[in-house]
Amino acid sequence: MLKKAKKAKVKINLLKISFTITLIGILLLLFMTNTLKPAKKDIINITSKDLNKEIQISGQITNVRTYNESDFQIITIKDSTGEINAIINKNSNLTNISNITVTGEVQEYKSKLQISANKIISFS
Repeated sequence: MLKKAKKAKVKINLLKISFTITLIGILLLLFMTNTLKPAKKDIINITSKDLNKEIQISGQITNVRTYNESDFQIITIKDSTGEINAIINKNSNLTNISNITVTGEVQEYKSKLQISANKIISFS
């Protein structure tokens, strides 16, 4: 009977330790997602090695193409090093000559790199 009580106590202690470690891991992940930011890059430095990675760029909008039937926009962003297209999955009020920062995932379309925008901050 004593062995069963010890085994039950050990199981309860292991469950407490497991729960504590899991909770600490979840809190650590939440903290990291809120504090870690993607790498800020000049457009010229975006390469195929960045495919499917999240990056951040800043520049000026030089062109906005709106596709109302699909509810998305393609904006061309230019910085001092080059130009790249960014895809926005909703229509926005962005206009040419707006200065923006875009955070998003690098993708390839028709052999050209582009950014699928997750977050846009405008500095009009």
